[in-house]
Amino acid sequence: MKNHKKLLSVLLGLVIGAIWFPTRLMVYAEEIEVPGYYEYTESEGESIVCWYGISRGTYLKEGICGVKDAGKGKVSVSATTTAHRVCDTVRASVCLDESSDGGNSFGQIGSYYFSENNTATCYGSKTDISVTSGWWYMARGGHSATKGSTTESTTTRTRALKCS
Repeated sequence: MKNHKKLLSVLLGLVIGAIWFPTRLMVYAEEIEVPGYYEYTESEGESIVCWYGISRGTYLKEGICGVKDAGKGKVSVSATTTAHRVCDTVRASVCLDESSDGGNSFGQIGSYYFSENNTATCYGSKTDISVTSGWWYMARGGHSATKGSTTESTTTRTRALKCS
């Protein structure tokens, strides 16, 4: 009798585990953070970060995000997402952050979202955003490519830029 109870509990555990395990795998398989590397480009009035995917055979190829001083208390932000091949949806987003303490801490002041269907590239920008002269600004990008039930994504973040 004890062996039957023990066997029943083991079988019940296996059944529950078999039902639960594939569900957990599907949750993790749907969104994939793709490994890659970053390159930063900075000039007097612009800060750009480029992310390049290093995995072969994935959808997401690169993500670019930038913030540019447009002069007289204005900045512009942009984001580009590129896939290796045509995807169902390609998205790019950019958030603008500001800092009054020289870039030690930032707070978000704006976010902009762009999406394209049945393409390999998505680009979007927002120009002439009013900001406070003398403060520091940074752009954070979000990049994703979706094909079927698979979404690959990454994030980018520029270095801080002082606005004139």
